[in-house]
Amino acid sequence: MAKVKFELLKKKADRAEFQLVFTQGSPKTRYIRARCRTGLYGFCEYWNDKEQTHKIPKNINPLYRADVIEINKQIATLRTEVETAAANTAESALNRAWLAAIVDEVLHPTKAIDEPEDAPRTLIQAFEDFIAAAPTTIRHKGKPICAARLNHYKQTLHILQAMGADGVTIEHADKSFYDSFVRYMYANGYKQNTIATRIKCIKSVINSLPMAERVGCEFVERGKCAAANEDIDNVALNEKELLALANLDLSANPYLDRVRDQFLLLAWTGCRYSDLGKLSRRYIVNEDGEDCFKLEQQKTGAKVVIPILPPIVPILEKYDYQPPRPISNQRFNDYVKEVAQMAHLDDEVAVTHTQQIKGDFTPGRVETRRPKWQAITAHTARRSFATNMYKRGFPTLAIMAITGHKTEKSFLTYIKVSESENAKMVLHQFKSQWK
Repeated sequence: MAKVKFELLKKKADRAEFQLVFTQGSPKTRYIRARCRTGLYGFCEYWNDKEQTHKIPKNINPLYRADVIEINKQIATLRTEVETAAANTAESALNRAWLAAIVDEVLHPTKAIDEPEDAPRTLIQAFEDFIAAAPTTIRHKGKPICAARLNHYKQTLHILQAMGADGVTIEHADKSFYDSFVRYMYANGYKQNTIATRIKCIKSVINSLPMAERVGCEFVERGKCAAANEDIDNVALNEKELLALANLDLSANPYLDRVRDQFLLLAWTGCRYSDLGKLSRRYIVNEDGEDCFKLEQQKTGAKVVIPILPPIVPILEKYDYQPPRPISNQRFNDYVKEVAQMAHLDDEVAVTHTQQIKGDFTPGRVETRRPKWQAITAHTARRSFATNMYKRGFPTLAIMAITGHKTEKSFLTYIKVSESENAKMVLHQFKSQWK
């Protein structure tokens, strides 16, 4: 007698792919066993292995209920199809290829063995093709996609696979799919800006396809599927706090000493962490008798000229104008927090963002309070430069020419000035001009 069983491949994950196991006969007679992956993802929390179905509790997340019901239907349909096919197939033909063909026919009709060459491309296939071609593809700015940005596409692909989007074609990447994608990301703890980044990745991949494949795709239609960013209360360090970092004696911790120096270089040049390696003698030019860094930004390709301000001259001289090689961004962020804690940057800061609240099924505004040193990352240095130059009264366009920002809208998100600080700046500027 044929038996069909579904097994989750990763039982400790939130969602995991089902493996289909088919057996027939017994070890005493002719025993047949075949298994294959299904491309169908189940909810580990609700899956009952003994009864081979998802149990649907009363307090289930409403975002999941429809998905769970649909997956149960697909499992039941696939079980019936396999059992029926087994009863009408010679024993010699009962193998993995036979089982995989039934799975594809039931769950993934576009992946059938006899699939025509012009079958619709799925969104996941488009991502896989995009990522594979990225190292040799020249983008609109004349450069291949950088490794850091390519990671965003890889992470988006993993999310699409995890949510079970295998059968979603480009044509079916519509508003309904967009809503499901956003709900899935919120339910899994992602913040709004991260969701916006993933949506932009999907739009970019679809827009890279030939017009014939993406025409009529709702996901890239203007105004249909927005990638909405939100302003985040990120921190910036004022000049007094930067001085506190500079005055730390870190001779007993050479690795922290290097990270502190690298952070200060970024905080007085406005560079991104990806350009830290360019703050060396090789990129110094003399403009009208003054030394400056002249470089092309890795992320955007923007060409900028950055003045060498007095606070970083001792740091450059310390390393003979060849600062230490950058470490991984994650490790740098861990170390710079340690340095900031040693400098007693303990003021409490509040960071507010949109996220699904634990115990609630709808996204809401979440406020997190923590010491300032815990909120500091490599990018804090770039925000600190923009904010401190703005406080000094430099025109925004002059600062943007150094940071490489193309629009004032994006630049202003870097300015972290409180209402009282802004009032004092206006008063000081007015008094200096009043006669």
